[in-house]
Amino acid sequence: MKFTAALLVAFLILTFWGVLAQANAEEAGLSASVAVDRFFDSFFVWAMGVVPLPAFKSVAIAACVNLVASMVYRLPRGWKNAGLWLMHVALLVLLAGGVVGSAAKREYNGFAVVPSGSAVEQDALQELSAGTDVPAQNVKFFAAEDSLGKEQVDGIPLQGGWPYYVQYRGSMEMAPGKNIAMYKAFYDPFHLVPYVFMVLFLLGAVFHYAVKVRASRKGGSRTEYSREESSRTEYSDGVEKIVPLLALVMLAVPMNARADEIPSDALVTFSVRRDASVIVWEGLKTDSPVLVDSAIRPFDSFARGFLDDLSGRVTYKCREGEPCCEKMGVGKVAARNVVRQILLYPEEAARLAFFKVLRSDVLEALRLPSDSRYVSYAELAPSRDLLELYASRNDDHPATVEMKRLYSNVLQYESVANRTAFSIVSGEPMKADSNQRSVEVFYHSVNLTLWSFVVAFMACLLSLLNLIFKKRQLDVVANVACIAAAGILAVLFALRTYVASRVPLSSLYEIVLLVSMLLMAFESGAFIFCKRRTFTLMIPVMCMAAALLFFAKFVLEPGDTFRPIPAVLNSSVFLTVHVFTIALGFAGMILSGVIAHVALFREAVAGKTCGLLAGNSHDALAREQDGAGTPLDSLLYGTLVFGAVFTIIGTLLGGVWADFAWGRFWGFDPKECGALFVILWAMLALHLRAGRLVSRRGFTLFNSFNVVVTFLCWFGVNLLGVGLHSYGFQSGTALWLGIFVLVDVLFIVLIGRFVKRSAV
Repeated sequence: MKFTAALLVAFLILTFWGVLAQANAEEAGLSASVAVDRFFDSFFVWAMGVVPLPAFKSVAIAACVNLVASMVYRLPRGWKNAGLWLMHVALLVLLAGGVVGSAAKREYNGFAVVPSGSAVEQDALQELSAGTDVPAQNVKFFAAEDSLGKEQVDGIPLQGGWPYYVQYRGSMEMAPGKNIAMYKAFYDPFHLVPYVFMVLFLLGAVFHYAVKVRASRKGGSRTEYSREESSRTEYSDGVEKIVPLLALVMLAVPMNARADEIPSDALVTFSVRRDASVIVWEGLKTDSPVLVDSAIRPFDSFARGFLDDLSGRVTYKCREGEPCCEKMGVGKVAARNVVRQILLYPEEAARLAFFKVLRSDVLEALRLPSDSRYVSYAELAPSRDLLELYASRNDDHPATVEMKRLYSNVLQYESVANRTAFSIVSGEPMKADSNQRSVEVFYHSVNLTLWSFVVAFMACLLSLLNLIFKKRQLDVVANVACIAAAGILAVLFALRTYVASRVPLSSLYEIVLLVSMLLMAFESGAFIFCKRRTFTLMIPVMCMAAALLFFAKFVLEPGDTFRPIPAVLNSSVFLTVHVFTIALGFAGMILSGVIAHVALFREAVAGKTCGLLAGNSHDALAREQDGAGTPLDSLLYGTLVFGAVFTIIGTLLGGVWADFAWGRFWGFDPKECGALFVILWAMLALHLRAGRLVSRRGFTLFNSFNVVVTFLCWFGVNLLGVGLHSYGFQSGTALWLGIFVLVDVLFIVLIGRFVKRSAV
């Protein structure tokens, strides 16, 4: 077990190191695949060019040997333990198949000449992209490392099929009258290994739970249970009832609708107008349909997104004496009225300070007042050519990035001012489309995210007061507020589902809201169903939920929360189920970390004596593990297992989606590595506990970092800006994430030292 723990630590280090190396490679102008090959697709990492350190393949081979040894010498026999054996066999298949498969995998680039000319070109490209009725000789394949195309590779089927996978990558003009259609082909005879692992592992987990865990609960009488085992059973029974219900809700939601496309019936019914008449623009209402980037949206949503891009707000504060006061009044002005002002009175609107500038050196370079945080278009106009010049620079300097953002906003403002940013859609709309637009406007007006944060924060304050007064009435009111906040989020998701005609799990903003709702649903379920509920647990749970809601509302929430999503995110039902499942897993990991915080705090207050880490004798550790633990300890273990299981399932489902969308199950993308890191961290904690390598309090201390680890792997990876998951990147989170991690680590260190001192 010690060797297993050492291997898990090695995997953790390599995963962390490999992700940072991918970010460094991108920053140096190289491909991230260079770092992937170095850390994950090789046997050794050469530190400083001379010191060989084990890379992922070497550690995987060592893990295979360890798995075989465990099955031969350590794993218990008997049909009741068949689930454990099946899970270990699945891991062996994955690791061994991954090592062998990476050596057998091949990659090819394909090219085909397509004649220019609208009709001929479209027909040829359609046939080539479909891969049907096209002779294989029309596409020439070369090995990926053969950049000069010296030796053509024959025998690659254009349509793909095991063991080949062929992707059409589009076309580009190479010469007058000729376009080149580009392909990517992968040869992978071990492509099915992840699927075999997934089937075997999940079957083993289900069998182990049904035959060993569940049967052991039902086999004995209630008197045979310890108090903490009974408490854990109550919590897990509640979870078992909630999860199938959530699965049924997910299946009932429409998943085939494409929110980024215009309905065909809308194109027939509607007509687009670019009338220059002032009456047309003045007649725009909040839910008036407008055509923006090939999507029909409510005018109010477009205006919110536009103003948020420019100023980071969805309202404009009109101060006394500004040109807007006469027509819009003093005070906060809605985004739709701001856009109307630009459309109808562009000269006056040009003097309003819409543009937010984030860097003082940018202000100085553009000859703007250095103390101005917001500037007007009239102030930017004299330096517009200079701004365009700075924005055309091809570097990643923070000032250049800010120049590019500001120039993009200037272009967007100009398109609104000259009335080309959107087109007014006229005609008789479909009733369903009209209702969806009205609901979208209503959603933005009621601000459910803010209300859920306020109610959750109130529940957090009430639970803190209850810690002092310990009144049943306060506990009930606090939990009612928790249930109300969860209910508001449930209504929020119902409205978003109706408006978008899809499950709203496509952005970091929506996933954070989901995790917040899951945390509050756990506390609400514990309050309703559990007789021996640990009421003090509500404080950190509600504080964490309130913090996530604050983060979602004030950091992540865009002005237009229903902007069309990338087509790849509407591509498969597996993505929806993957996001929902991994959100459950992350919620479980966060919850286990919160419970560990509570347990540490209680130990510090109680001042009981026990060693923190494995410095005791083996007998003392055995007595501590098998002795009377608290219900909180059992709950910590249960939520950790819950979080680990659903993170594993969610990651596997994400691999299935990636295989459909990108042609590979796993590619060590930074976001994928983040999920892997969470899984490895949970597995390390479980193995440390199973092998009694740490004491009960040491296990608690280790799990108190679950929140930090989950947040870094969930939000922190986004800050690197590397990988295929570009839709998950979110700027502006580094400061908030850094503050949270610093505060939480300081709390853990201080409380850990206090507990250690009291144990001496």
